Amino acid sequence: MVINIQDLYKGFGETKVLNGFNLQLMEGENLVLMGKSGSGKSVMIKCLVGLMEPDSGKVEVLGKDISIMKRQELDELRADIGFLFQGSALYDSMTVRENLEFPLRRHTHKFDLKNTDELVLEALNNVGLPHTINMMPAELSGGMQRRIALARALILKPKIILYDEPTTGLDPITAKEIILLMLDIQKKYKTSSLIITHDVDCARVIANRMILLLDGINYAEGSFEELSAANDSKIKAFFK
Repeated sequence: MVINIQDLYKGFGETKVLNGFNLQLMEGENLVLMGKSGSGKSVMIKCLVGLMEPDSGKVEVLGKDISIMKRQELDELRADIGFLFQGSALYDSMTVRENLEFPLRRHTHKFDLKNTDELVLEALNNVGLPHTINMMPAELSGGMQRRIALARALILKPKIILYDEPTTGLDPITAKEIILLMLDIQKKYKTSSLIITHDVDCARVIANRMILLLDGINYAEGSFEELSAANDSKIKAFFK
């Protein structure tokens, strides 16, 4: 088990967002988390990486309790977590090379900067875009930007990858290419992935297991086939 969230509570004033949420991510697994907008997915992610302190509950990543870790320990742990942001979040003023070099320069404890060129090229080859190395983000299509963002998430060779709406804003063909690329990466690097998505087609292809977040709890868990065939009207609403 690489992520273990138990009985997680988080609220803001009178608004209760997470009400005893549980999630376990197994090694080498693609786990899809689906929830409506405002259901608490982003809050859960922030608690998971130590950017937000929960009101109560346990969060363990790679066997380490987030709540007792010091800042340096958290920074080192985050180097083992790749993050594909919604909308790619590339730095507009940096070239593709500089975008990929950025995490390497922040985590010099993990990689020798002498190997920067090799790591950048390896990451770009993984997403099929070595020719873009000196291009600016504005020169890339939306699908290419998403691939570069994935290369940046991969460059530290993380044990866990968090995907935040990886296919949002992409046309169906490009979205399918990104999904297949995510599967290739899982096979090549044996990564454990937590995928937050509203995209039913993405979930159908990529999920080994799914969790539905509703009313602040893990309302339902199971395979895509099990959940999509459920008679519960609240579960059915996710698959329309």
